[in-house]
Amino acid sequence: MRTFIKLIIAIIIIAIAALAALPFVIDPNDYKDEIAAQVEKATGRQLTLQGDIELSVFPWVALELGPLSLSNANGFKSDSFASVEAAEIRIKLMPLLKKQLEMDTIVLDGLLLNLETNKEGVTNWDDLTKASDETVETTSTDSKKASSEASSGLSSISIAGVKLTNANVLWSDASKDENFQLRNLNLDTDPLVPGDPTSLITSFDLISSKPEVKAHIELESKVIVDIENQIYALESLKLNTVASSSAMPLQQANLDLKANINANMASELVTIQNLAIDLQATGTEQKINANMTGSIEANLASEQHSITNLVISADIEDKNLPGGKSKLDVTTNLIANLADETLQVNDLAVKLADLTMNGRIQAEKILSDDLAFNGNIQVKPFNLRKLIEDLQIELPEMADNSSLELVQLSSEISGSKNSLNAKDLQLILDQSQLSGQFGISNFEKPAYSFNLTLDQIDADRYLPPVEVDEKNTANEAATPTTPAKNGPSELPLEALRDINAKGSLKIGKLKASGINSENIVITIDAKDGLIKLSPLSAELYQGKYQGNVNLDARGDSLKLAVDENLQGVQAGPLLQDLTGNDRISGTANANVRLNGSGKDIDAIKQSLNGNGAFSFTDGALKGINIAEAIRQAKAVLSGQKAAETNDPVQTDFSSLKGTFTANEGIVNNQDLELMSPLLRVTGAGDIDLPREVIDYSVRVSIVGTAEGQGGKTLEDLKGITIPVKITGSFDNPRPKVDLASVLKEQATGEIKAKAEEKLKENLGDELGGLLGNKLGGGSKSSTSDKTAEEPATDEQSSDEADSADESSEEDLLKEKLKSLF
Repeated sequence: MRTFIKLIIAIIIIAIAALAALPFVIDPNDYKDEIAAQVEKATGRQLTLQGDIELSVFPWVALELGPLSLSNANGFKSDSFASVEAAEIRIKLMPLLKKQLEMDTIVLDGLLLNLETNKEGVTNWDDLTKASDETVETTSTDSKKASSEASSGLSSISIAGVKLTNANVLWSDASKDENFQLRNLNLDTDPLVPGDPTSLITSFDLISSKPEVKAHIELESKVIVDIENQIYALESLKLNTVASSSAMPLQQANLDLKANINANMASELVTIQNLAIDLQATGTEQKINANMTGSIEANLASEQHSITNLVISADIEDKNLPGGKSKLDVTTNLIANLADETLQVNDLAVKLADLTMNGRIQAEKILSDDLAFNGNIQVKPFNLRKLIEDLQIELPEMADNSSLELVQLSSEISGSKNSLNAKDLQLILDQSQLSGQFGISNFEKPAYSFNLTLDQIDADRYLPPVEVDEKNTANEAATPTTPAKNGPSELPLEALRDINAKGSLKIGKLKASGINSENIVITIDAKDGLIKLSPLSAELYQGKYQGNVNLDARGDSLKLAVDENLQGVQAGPLLQDLTGNDRISGTANANVRLNGSGKDIDAIKQSLNGNGAFSFTDGALKGINIAEAIRQAKAVLSGQKAAETNDPVQTDFSSLKGTFTANEGIVNNQDLELMSPLLRVTGAGDIDLPREVIDYSVRVSIVGTAEGQGGKTLEDLKGITIPVKITGSFDNPRPKVDLASVLKEQATGEIKAKAEEKLKENLGDELGGLLGNKLGGGSKSSTSDKTAEEPATDEQSSDEADSADESSEEDLLKEKLKSLF
């Protein structure tokens, strides 16, 4: 036995000595040509071994190569497909006897790999993969057997490390006119033992042509490669990227990434834990500081992936943003199933400045054009005015500076790639609450649908304050002698054509332009420039409004048609709230049908045509006291001073009614009728809407009653009809009473009657009547304008005869008068 052992030891020593002596006996450089020939036979490429081949056997089986290169495929630009400056592989000999593979650090220096795609899409490695496939097909059985034997024969494998220095990978794609470069690639690892972690450090420069990007990347991690259990991991991963690009909005970027990545390919599960990304990016007008944290789990078998505890925070500076900067915070949990094409966004919270939104979204068919989603959102109460001011957005001036201080929103939502619908919508704006449903389809050319209810709103709070400027002449209304100084603005016809909306809005209480109304219903149907507001209804000032308004913007000018009706409305409070001046009071009933067209408001006024009717009961015309005007005129004509009165400047009436027609903006009325205890008024005339002037004639009859407004002082005008002319502008109507002719007629009649009565007493009925006729102008008096040379006509002869008779009467009268005195 001892002799046998000695023999075995001697054989081993001889074998080792033989292996150690082998490199000195055989020179591997003598086989360069044979090696190159075998490579060309297998690949069709030329292998050039420029440097020496160094081979050693003990204590390492080592192979060291100098510069070498493999030629490129025919038809491609680069001379070589791959080249290496130096390579070194060393394997310990003795562990091989124990079926243990122990390798020293694998060294590869100066690798240059040229990857190319020509214009036809063919790559310069296609021939190599085809050759490899053929080899695999012919030797698949042997390979599997050899692999099985090798894997079963080795009890362990360990590599001291991998060292890659000064490597460059160049890829050009002529079919897309793109190229990418991986330059200055360096990689260094600690010992590689299956299942055990090893440290890895690498860095390289990345250069891209489309888009133009340059980046320097550094990576450090502990790597686990467990081939037997199919487990791969990057623990304590640290990645830093510094990138620049002149073609991107953000020209400079610095990204830091940290994570623990684990891939279990046996269960097809990939997890990324403790993910943290920090980004700093700058551009000519932007600056971003952002970070993201979370955990990712991807099930490759079921294609279900999730991101939990996702937190994104970003500070953005951009001069194009309102206020020049913004802050965004997002938290959520995501679940995506790519097999089912579904996505769940749970526990969503978005905060932008003082705006906070929470919600949940579910989506399906996320990988197709048939995307559909639903969910809900809640926007917590916030101060919209403060948010707008913080964003340095200029708010339009509003009548109430405390408006927009409370906004709150909640809704169920659904939609697709090109639509959005909100139901169970609840919006709070200050003291107003809006509820209902709202939808938008076709974002490129939006179409709106809605059914909304608003409990109350004071719209005047959100409009510019009304300023009364008595000296405002810059845009005074046009009069016959004063044209408007600024022309009217054209109506936005294109914007009206773009309106595509159908729905209804109900408002419990509304204040707009000073008018208070309740139970308003607005129904709209608008498309392709045809806008129908029908029906419209409201309750206001103890009465009701109903109407229909049609707008047609399909042509070069806007066509307008209105059909409106008022019933039982208190006109005084309505006008007071609307204009600040209740020109007329009473219970109003009215209907109007008008149509017009034009490119601006003035043009529409000038084209108005139609008709209408109105009636007022138990009211007053403010600004005109017809009775007082008559009293003053009477006093002036009688040489007396009118008595002072505290009566209001108004004309009371029990009834006022009439009809009108409109023709080219001129409103004509021919049947005005006003009735009061004192007066009866009829009238006719025109109102010029474009110029806002009045030309109206009124006939006032004194009833003669002692009741009513100024009745006693005008009792002596009983039965008299007084013409009144009203002219001027809407803001300043000017009534003119023609009382002089009336009083002259009345006085003449009274003098005639008294004189005739007195003469009859003294001269007798015949002579007194004759004189009365003369005083009253009842006698005929005719004078010929003809000259003496002109021949007298029959008519002239008759006049002369009458004149002679009258002369006789006058002579007789004179004689009688003489006898009287």
